[in-house]
Amino acid sequence: MATLGRLAGIIAAAALLAACGVPNNAEGVLYKGERLAVVDMHMHTGKWDDMPPDFHFRLRESVPTGAKWTMPFLSDVMLSETSILRQMNSAGVSAIGMFAVYSPHTTGIATNELVSDWCDADPQRLYGFASIRTDQWNTNGDEWLAKFESDLANLPHMIGVKLAHAHQQFRFDDERMYGIYEIAGRLGKPMYLHTSGSPNPGIRTEPPYNDPYYLEDAIRKYPKAIFILGHAGWDSLNKELTYLPAVIDLAQRYDNVYLEPGALGAARADAKVDEFVVRVKEAGLANKMIYGSDGAQFPGYIKRHLEHFVAAMDRADYTVEETRLVLSDNFSRVFGLPPFTVQ
Repeated sequence: MATLGRLAGIIAAAALLAACGVPNNAEGVLYKGERLAVVDMHMHTGKWDDMPPDFHFRLRESVPTGAKWTMPFLSDVMLSETSILRQMNSAGVSAIGMFAVYSPHTTGIATNELVSDWCDADPQRLYGFASIRTDQWNTNGDEWLAKFESDLANLPHMIGVKLAHAHQQFRFDDERMYGIYEIAGRLGKPMYLHTSGSPNPGIRTEPPYNDPYYLEDAIRKYPKAIFILGHAGWDSLNKELTYLPAVIDLAQRYDNVYLEPGALGAARADAKVDEFVVRVKEAGLANKMIYGSDGAQFPGYIKRHLEHFVAAMDRADYTVEETRLVLSDNFSRVFGLPPFTVQ
């Protein structure tokens, strides 16, 4: 009973925090004596009722048996815009990219409308990334493509595009989907694309859904479209940098290719993050890496990821200027935003 009482207290506190306003406490990070602004371009949101049963099961596995019943409430609180803003403040993060997702068979759906609405909570700190549903493309692909273009052009706060081919179950080289890349390029909205494997249920693990080399034809055909290769080829399922060589090669050869290190500051990647930052630095790609964490996941994740990733950059002797590029300036340049500064 005492355990249930403490749990009830935690739930009540979470509800109270979610209801309160959130001041801007973006203090950045201290690096080699200088305080640097941070933008985390990779943040997930959504609601429990819009997630499929297999993903519910995976989320419940992360909490003790006696607390599994709390997950619908805790998940909705943790993924809310208010909770994300609080995590940002705790980590010193100035701004984030909030992702829409249409992955009904893997992690669920967070609509473009939901993301746009939640960015209203603080438009100077929350930026939206629109997505598109693809699971019935042969039946209604034209309708979804038209809605995608309208949302990207007209919904407030939408600065980019989020795609996850392995979760959405369409190949990188599927020419039926090339209209997505054409629209993103024409409207000047950079695209974030998930690469490599994931422990989430239901995703495709074959190379055409994971290996960014399968994107090369589209990268060449749509030079105005910016391709940000998410997770930089980090295979969190097998804990390997499986497709990092392909990511580095493409980013070196194409002006419209960038990389993002989401989840490489997580505990699952502790054995690989040093190798990763060294290889990116040696490849001369500090000016092509845009920081992201793959949050929010759990309370404190955004801060933990940032601290571990910046510590790895320090061990690899990134300069202050290289670190500034990675943590905020590359984001500002690619998305056409003013430079971010610390409060």
